[in-house]
Amino acid sequence: MSKESLKRKVYNGILERIIRKQYPADTILNEKELSEQFGVSKAPVREALIELNQEDIVRCIPRAGYQIVQFTETDIWEATELRRILELAMLDKIIAQITPTQTANLYANIEETHRDRTDTSITLDAWWSNNIRFHLALNAVARNSLLTSTLEKVILRLWRAIAQLFWDQNPGNYMGFRYDTHRTLLKAIESKDKPLAEKILIDDISSIEERLRS
Repeated sequence: MSKESLKRKVYNGILERIIRKQYPADTILNEKELSEQFGVSKAPVREALIELNQEDIVRCIPRAGYQIVQFTETDIWEATELRRILELAMLDKIIAQITPTQTANLYANIEETHRDRTDTSITLDAWWSNNIRFHLALNAVARNSLLTSTLEKVILRLWRAIAQLFWDQNPGNYMGFRYDTHRTLLKAIESKDKPLAEKILIDDISSIEERLRS
């Protein structure tokens, strides 16, 4: 396995354990223990931890190791607010530039998501993965790669905060499982009805906040 593959294996493994709360909140991660857990040398562990530190997933504690960054509901509010700004900023360009091929691909994504959702016990990570894929593909229609990559980071941060805070709970208690929202949004974009598309998009993004308030 290549050096980069080993780092990615460790990175993904640590991130999954953090999200799934397999490391207690007060855990201090260190290179020696992690290298033993993943059966690799310290080098890929060190590189994975540096990347996780840069992404604000862990925090370096000098001479001790790395502490897991704990998210709060405030992180969800802030990430959701920034997400609204980024996605709404591109709506005009999306409506003007979307092609029939892009529309067909987005509908295919919706249908795949809908099939996944026929089981009401859908896992949190499966639901969120489908949601991310749709919103990033829609945003990419505007052809602003910097904004799309920024949006991806914001959505992934939001996902980590939600998972860290609510992983052990039923996602239906706090996530808006609105099966037809993406289809309705795409139909509004197709018909170039910006006010309706804007309203649907805002409601979709804000559904998490609504659940937190309830």
